[in-house]
Amino acid sequence: MAIYHFSVKTISRSAGRSAVACSAYRSGEKLIDERQGKEQDYTRKTGVEFTKIYAPENTNPELLDRNQLWNTVEKVERRKDANLAREFEIAFPHELNAEQRQEMLNELCQELVKRHGVIVDAAIHAPHTQSGSDERNYHAHIMFTGRQIDLETGDFAKKRNRDFNKENSSQTVNQWRETFADITNKHLARAGYLSEVDHRSYADQDNGLQATIHEGSKVTQLRRQGIDTEISLKNDLIKQQNAEKQRLPEILKGLEQEISLAESKISKYQSEIRLEASKQPLRATETQKQVEQPKSQENRLERKSEPSSPKLKQLKDELSRLESEIVQLKRDSDSAYNGYIELQKNKPQEKLFGLVPNPKFSAWKEKYSELKHEFDQKEGDLKLAKSLMASRSDDIKKEIMRLRSQPTIQPNIGREKPQELNFNSVYRQLNHEQKQAYQSIKSVLEQKISGSELDKKLKQAQQAFVAKFKENPNFEVPKLESQKQREQEQVRGASKSKGIER
Repeated sequence: MAIYHFSVKTISRSAGRSAVACSAYRSGEKLIDERQGKEQDYTRKTGVEFTKIYAPENTNPELLDRNQLWNTVEKVERRKDANLAREFEIAFPHELNAEQRQEMLNELCQELVKRHGVIVDAAIHAPHTQSGSDERNYHAHIMFTGRQIDLETGDFAKKRNRDFNKENSSQTVNQWRETFADITNKHLARAGYLSEVDHRSYADQDNGLQATIHEGSKVTQLRRQGIDTEISLKNDLIKQQNAEKQRLPEILKGLEQEISLAESKISKYQSEIRLEASKQPLRATETQKQVEQPKSQENRLERKSEPSSPKLKQLKDELSRLESEIVQLKRDSDSAYNGYIELQKNKPQEKLFGLVPNPKFSAWKEKYSELKHEFDQKEGDLKLAKSLMASRSDDIKKEIMRLRSQPTIQPNIGREKPQELNFNSVYRQLNHEQKQAYQSIKSVLEQKISGSELDKKLKQAQQAFVAKFKENPNFEVPKLESQKQREQEQVRGASKSKGIER
């Protein structure tokens, strides 16, 4: 799941900070702080994935050099309490790769230059996994100047940019938080992910989740050393509670998908069972009376009665019971979901006045745990029902096949029992041309092949004649090439005879 982090910081001289030192650390370079006469060397720093400077058009080329840029800022900002720069600290969704992170950073920084006319110095940092940092913690430091660029001179303007001043800061930061969320969601969608981030607080989203407490660098260092603090323990509890609240709708959604899939499989199994039970072989006879009947009556099928046995009936009853059970599980899950929504709306405070434990919260938490246990149990019941349903459906198919493989006695209802057609019986009913065609085929085959291959080919020819006879007793037969030649010679001979007579 994609995370959202966007914070704004001020790099101030009154706090003993240096814009040159900050830039050197973030870029992993060696810069000379001319004001303090110090060399800020961070070339040994690891994890710097990407750096770039963004500036408006017509900016003085000297300001595009990182060392020259921030030393110029230190000279321009003369006050002892001067704000040297501001910084956006952002987190990238762990779903994005290095190229996608750079594209996302480019869009954000170019928008920052366009909106405020400042120079931006950005760096992407990889997580410090060796020191215990989360391996997904790819983030960026985006430093930008407090003065915009004068488009006529290409140097810093005489007056500072007031967009981030006290009276405008809150509104400006909120706009940038929303802009960053929109950029994040756009790049997630472009990368093929459906997850989205929201820049609003949990309270504004009204999702029942609780915000964590900012830990700071000291608490973070202690946490990496395995030392718990009051803040870290509190945050761990909040994260656990939030995870449980977020998981419950996922369980509901998963149950609904499982139920829908189970219903689809039930319908499929029932269709297969009905199809298997309705299969019926054709009946054919060889009596002259039936041969002379119209073709529509000749191809008429009679269906066997559906096979039945006590075991088959028991299996079908159990399948029907499982279907009803799954439908009931869906109703129960819908009811539990409505209860969960109502429970979230009426969540009491954990502590009264922030100090005294609230007994109503304890009762609420107990009820929440019961609801969670109920969902877990229903999920297990659903999986078991699905497994049993698939097993019973397979048993039904096997039982039907077993019953069909057993010989059945057809009752003789006042009519002659039909006999199966074979080639000998069919051959006796063939007309002269049909018999002649078969004998010609046989003669050709005997000239070309012999032995088992001849028997195989003759059998295929006989089967073809039987099939044609079933379709139409008066079927036409193709004439062999030798037969056509004989007929043509007969015609030519007859023509010559007539000419002689004339």
